[in-house]
Amino acid sequence: MDYRIQQAAQMEIDSAKLVAKRLFETYDRNRNGIIDYDESIPMIVDAYKSFNRQFQPTRGDIDSYLKVMDKNGDGKVTYADIEDLCIKYLCPQYMQQAKVRPVDPKFEIVKKILKKYDKYNNGALDPQDLQRALIETTKSLGLQQPNQRDLAALLDQTDQNGQIQLIDIEQYLNKGLQG
Repeated sequence: MDYRIQQAAQMEIDSAKLVAKRLFETYDRNRNGIIDYDESIPMIVDAYKSFNRQFQPTRGDIDSYLKVMDKNGDGKVTYADIEDLCIKYLCPQYMQQAKVRPVDPKFEIVKKILKKYDKYNNGALDPQDLQRALIETTKSLGLQQPNQRDLAALLDQTDQNGQIQLIDIEQYLNKGLQG
């Protein structure tokens, strides 16, 4: 792929990720890292409002909506699910190319280790678990251990509950894998 086309594709994907972040921050009102059943209702209502339609979703509508949004089928709608959907629908021309690329097993290792330390299963880690997860992940992948500056940068992203979202940690580790 030509460099300019690749750069434009990345810009569009980054824009889709920004939309996902805004959506997630808007509707994850309790900041637990998951769009819950009750939080999905305003999403549905607002989607219909954007088409100048009033709509009161039924339980079946909500269940169907949540099933569509839960891209990985783990029973939770997380930031990663919303991001995948935004990229899929806002950047469809690049999705075909993305499907052809094989997934690096190292990325799966990152996800698996982070999930292991997510003791509350809420898509976030507390600072102590973050440090343990980073050490295990970098050791498993043969990467350089995180320095204090990197750790401080990640800790600056803590939410009001004192936790760091898995998506932020994953992005940090994936940059190390790509670099």
